[in-house]
Amino acid sequence: MQTKNLIPARLTAVIVMNIRKIVMNYPIEDYIINFLARKESPEDVQKLEEWLAADPAHRDELKQWLAAWDTAAITDAAETVSPDKAYQRFMFRVGVENKETEPKISPKVVRMDISRTIRRIAAIFVVSFSLGMLCHYYWAKDQPEQVAFIENMVPLGSKSEIKLPDGSTVALNSGSVLRYSTDYGKSKRDVYLSGEGYFKVAKNSEKLFTVHTPLANITDLGTEFNVKAYPDENMMETTLIKGELAVENGEGMSAIDRPILLKPGQRLSISASDLQPVITQLDPDIAEAKVSWKDHYWRIEREPLQDLAVKLERRYNVRIQVDDRLKNRHFTGTLEDEPLEQILQYIQISTPILFDIDGKNVYIRINPEKME
Repeated sequence: MQTKNLIPARLTAVIVMNIRKIVMNYPIEDYIINFLARKESPEDVQKLEEWLAADPAHRDELKQWLAAWDTAAITDAAETVSPDKAYQRFMFRVGVENKETEPKISPKVVRMDISRTIRRIAAIFVVSFSLGMLCHYYWAKDQPEQVAFIENMVPLGSKSEIKLPDGSTVALNSGSVLRYSTDYGKSKRDVYLSGEGYFKVAKNSEKLFTVHTPLANITDLGTEFNVKAYPDENMMETTLIKGELAVENGEGMSAIDRPILLKPGQRLSISASDLQPVITQLDPDIAEAKVSWKDHYWRIEREPLQDLAVKLERRYNVRIQVDDRLKNRHFTGTLEDEPLEQILQYIQISTPILFDIDGKNVYIRINPEKME
């Protein structure tokens, strides 16, 4: 059987500790242990060379340690490694060509002595290795498993649609981030949303689909639904279009005592200020308008101009300032994916506004003539 790998570096400390405790009859210097563990410094190598040169018998002693180390690294603990071959590997490692003549020692005496020593030392290494592996097993199983995440980020001024590994699709609005783990779908289907997304979930009764937001977790029960949870709005809002949803507390600990079940056309909103869930039954047209941002035609139903301005900021990656007297004016209409200036012209037809565009800054002010 051939030697596999040397003992893993993370277990070396355990092995060395056990060697120093057990091998009282076989004194070994630290620089030799460092060499065996592949941790030697230039000073260790120099001390080892001086030690070998001081007494020819030291070479045979080193052979025993080298062979014992290699023996402890193989799978079958009963198998031993040739001391001469182990020593040749050592000579090759330190870059020394072995031209020395072996001393005239009785082969039988050396074989018995080395064999006996190897078995004893190898047993020590194997015991130490087993202890190290046992410690590593119990240490590792208590550590949380490291999971990598896939992150989908949509910049301001853009929209995106992604397909999850299970076939579910998510339309992401501007300025949104969706994260899910690389083991998504193996035991559960969890995604983490910051921003706004429209979800069409592939049915799987054994693995529920959950959207995590700071204020609430939304679990799909076979649905199409919208979730809006932009950090700067301090509000979570979910609108159910088809199927059924269960809403529970999120990391921000909203005041949900038990899961809330939503029916189609219902909207649940939670404000970060009071954490109280509010359920609103929407007319079908209003519900469809709430999620139309993902479509080519964007329907607006009685939207306060201040709220519409925030949506336009994300959609076109601009900053919009609205005159205070206009913030609560409502707008209703259908907008297309057109340049911002044309969108503002549409709004201008039915709302008493004037606007100026300066690069990425937009100023909406009151039109006194239309106000009259």
